[in-house]
Amino acid sequence: MNSSTALYAVVISIAILLTVLLSFFVSFPVSLVMAFIVAIAFYFIMKKSEAEHEDEAETPLSANDLAVESLLAVNLDLRKTIIAAEIRASFEAIIDQLLEILPVVAELDPDSELAWVINRMATEYLPEKSIRPYLALDEGSRHDEKTISSVRQGLAGMKKELDDVEEILASRKSNEFNAKAKFLKHRFDI
Repeated sequence: MNSSTALYAVVISIAILLTVLLSFFVSFPVSLVMAFIVAIAFYFIMKKSEAEHEDEAETPLSANDLAVESLLAVNLDLRKTIIAAEIRASFEAIIDQLLEILPVVAELDPDSELAWVINRMATEYLPEKSIRPYLALDEGSRHDEKTISSVRQGLAGMKKELDDVEEILASRKSNEFNAKAKFLKHRFDI
């Protein structure tokens, strides 16, 4: 039995029950009308509640929301693993910078190529190509000077590019959005 049929059965049951109960106090036709009014009111209240519940369940997350969730999840992964404080701070600085840039880009032009690239940096590049591979290394490799130097270099490059994006956004140079987006795509292979 689907939810619509179940709702009808409940409404009919309420109407019958109210008719019987009210018939002891008022005439049968009056009790029937009163029961019908209450049943109809109940039906519309339940239908509205059901529709609101369906709307809440079907609301998909925006690209911006997915990016924020991705950054928060990778930040938790970062905090659960013992790594050098300097590297953790560098990763978290990039995460914080992306968290600041995402809503600004989404507000200015959510369908732009720059918005797409920034979202990809937040959902794909930083978590999947930078942080998680680093966290997957054994402890000795994570603390190796060559690895640390390579990670620092990559994060410094990303920070510089995000600083440039912040400057473009602050100056509202919309003509530079697409040029920067194309550059970032190629630079970070997104």
